[in-house]
Parts: sequence; structure tokens; C-alpha cells
Amino acid sequence: MRSHSPIEKTKFTVESIPQLARERAEEELWRNDGGTFTWLQFGAAVEAVRQQCLAAGVMSGEVVVTAGETTLDALAWLFGAASVGAIVAPLRRERLGEIQAWTAFIAVGWQVREGRLARIGEGTATPTAARLLDELRARGHPGLILATGGTTGTPKLVLHDLSALLATVPVKRGFAHRTLPLMRFDHIGGLDMAWRALAGQQILVAPPVELTPATVAATIARHRVAVLPATPSFLNLLLLAGVHQTYDSSSLLVVPYGAEPMPAGLLARLRAALPNVEFVQRFGTSETGALPVLAVGSGLRLRPDSSGFAWKIVDDELWVQSPARALGYLSGNFNGFDLTGWFRTGDLAEQLSDGTIRVLGRRQELINVGGEKVLPGEVENVLMAHHLVADCRVGCEANSVLGQIVVADVVWRGPELDALAVKRVLHTYASGLLARHKLPAVVRLVAEIAATRNFKKQRNFNA
Repeated sequence: MRSHSPIEKTKFTVESIPQLARERAEEELWRNDGGTFTWLQFGAAVEAVRQQCLAAGVMSGEVVVTAGETTLDALAWLFGAASVGAIVAPLRRERLGEIQAWTAFIAVGWQVREGRLARIGEGTATPTAARLLDELRARGHPGLILATGGTTGTPKLVLHDLSALLATVPVKRGFAHRTLPLMRFDHIGGLDMAWRALAGQQILVAPPVELTPATVAATIARHRVAVLPATPSFLNLLLLAGVHQTYDSSSLLVVPYGAEPMPAGLLARLRAALPNVEFVQRFGTSETGALPVLAVGSGLRLRPDSSGFAWKIVDDELWVQSPARALGYLSGNFNGFDLTGWFRTGDLAEQLSDGTIRVLGRRQELINVGGEKVLPGEVENVLMAHHLVADCRVGCEANSVLGQIVVADVVWRGPELDALAVKRVLHTYASGLLARHKLPAVVRLVAEIAATRNFKKQRNFNA
């Protein structure tokens, strides 16, 4: 029996990287079509970043904007800058124009440009941001800023204590499965997947530059990928493209899914198409990190007995206490963070008789039809279970009589029908499953459902 080293009994930290690099040395960490990279090489890359930060004069508590793309260099910069106590802000290339807007709320010290540090030194922290930054600096911990807003409007910047966030990740040994990360490293889902893979002896496979069902399926086949963290929207794209029939997916063992609701009908189709794959629900927010989910077959449920976490429901809304809760918002809407450690998630929820919490959907997406409430996810679940509905998105339109009405964009894969005929078919199918006010008053036939760059269903119904 192999003896276990002390680090395998600890939680993951920034300081774990050099120790893991020494311990795992020549073990593979990252691979792409050009070759493989070892832990020793990654450790050297992190140390090179650390030395560059020290030589440039990066101070503990300064903000360093790093790359948010899904690359090994991006991870090296994140851990290297954090090792000198910096507050790391990963940002994708197409969002770099937002930095100027950030300076209205915080001072941005540095930016990584073409592998080198460039001094910015612009901006002044607002009183709220200064208080949060001072709290982090007083802890002596590195930080993480996640930009959750879009490319227009007021940016929403979440400040994390990176040490607290990483401490929820256990360092463990296991079989070195190959994991294909699809979500970028400026998103909590992408980062959480990355450092869980690092801490769990996984091998990260570089995703294709252009993420399409065909390129992802080809990468899975070529590199014998075993773990595919993905959103339900992207998994549906894979299913609709039929790539499981044209590419070898026999290496796939586990598909962790999250970042948006998974319709029950879609999950059933995925399990039928990939019967040897285990589909695992994940759930978390940019403000709380990953949250413990109960492994059940229907809906999203949270475990009532999770150490370090607590839940309560206030006015039908889920409030969470998490050891990885962010310190607060540096910008945008400052609501949501309670002074006693709670975070208002914005999710509607209910407590079941067994003590578990079932998450129902986003409060801001709630539709009001003449005083009756409708959750889009509930309607989407029913419509997606129809064998001729390839995809759908439910939202609302204003109505002079009812206030709002339910509207469904539908990707129809049945016989050629007009929207009114499809509406009749869906009403006949769903009338025994949904209350009358929840049935779509308007059905629009579309070729596809718009998605964000991270392959989450675009919830802006007018997009």
C-alpha cells in the first residue's frame, strides 16, 4: 500500500502548488495537441511569474489583471501573482475594455500583457470598496476578483479571499482522469473545476480554440477524456449534433453539469444517449463558490447536513452561509451580503419534509400572469420532455389585461408546422402537467436558443 504524504490530508492553498510540483514532479498535468506538460514544469512557470512580480515591485494587496482564457499560462499567472499576496482579477481578452470602468471603484495596479506585467496604476477605491479591500489586506491573504457583469453598464465586481475559497477544496489522490475544461478561467465554474482538478491529481486537457460540438467531441476522442464539466445548454448541443454517434465517446465516465438548470427531459435524453456516463449535478454562485448538492434524480436539492454550510429561506428566497463566501461587491448593487455572514442568492427555494432544500428558480425571472406566479424553469422542464422539442426558452411579454403572459421560444424537430400548430400540440401535451396560466400563450419557432460565451442559456428574452 502506498504511503500518503502529509499534503494529501490538507486543504488546497496557493502554497500547495510548489509542494505538489515537487511531490508529483514528472507526472502529467496538462496536455494539448502539441504535447504534455508536467507538474514540475507548471511549478517552474508559477515560480517564474512570482519572480517577475517581485522584480516589478507588485505589492501585497494590489490588483493584477490576468488572462481569463482556459490555458495553463492563465493558471500559472493566477497562482504566481497570488503567491506574492496580490488580488488577482482574471479577465478574458474580449472583456479587457472593462478595466477602465473598474477604475471608478478600485485602483487597478497591473495587467498581464503578452506574458509581461504592465503597470496601470489608475483608479481610486470608493469607500465601500476600500473597506472590503482593507479587510482582505488585514487578513494577509491573496484575493480574487470576479467580474460577473456584461460588457455594458455598471460592472459587478465580487471580491473573494482566495485562501478561503481554495480551502474548501481537498487535496486527494486518485486515478488521474483526463478532464476537459470548457468554462473559462474568469468564471467561478471554470476556476472551481480547475483547482479541484489540480488538487485531485486530474490531467487537464486544453479545449479547442473554437468550442463547437464537433471540435469538443473530437478532443474527447483524441485525448480519451474521462471527465467533461459542462452546462446543460452545451450538452444539449452535443446531443442535437449527434456527435456521440460519429465520434468515440467511450472514454467518458463523468459529466458534472451546472451553471444553469438542467431540464429533466434533457437529462433523460443524455442518459439514454450515454448510458455508461454518470451525470453529476453541481451548483454554486460567484459569491459563495461551490455548494454541496444532494445526489438525487430530480431537481436541484441542497444537503441539510453539510459541515460549514447553512441554509435558510426568507420570503421564499434561499439564503446561504458558506465558508467560501465573498467579502462583498466592490461595485454595482451592494445588496445581498448580510453582516452576520449570510448571502441572499436570489433563488426561490422550499424546504422539503426530509430537511433538504429544493431550489426552484431565479426570483428575477418569475412571471406574473394575472397575479399567478410562473417559474420559467418549470415550464421548460415540461416542454423539454416532449420528444419533438429539441430546445426551448421560456420568458414573458407584457399584456394589457394580465400584466404578463408566458412566451416560449421553441426549437422544433418534428414535422413542419407553423407556430400556432406547435402551440396546440404543446398545449395538448402539457395541459395535464401544467396549470392553465402556465401554458405558453405565445410560441415562437426559432432555429436555436441563444447562449452566452460560457454556454449558458441566454436569459435575456429579447436577446
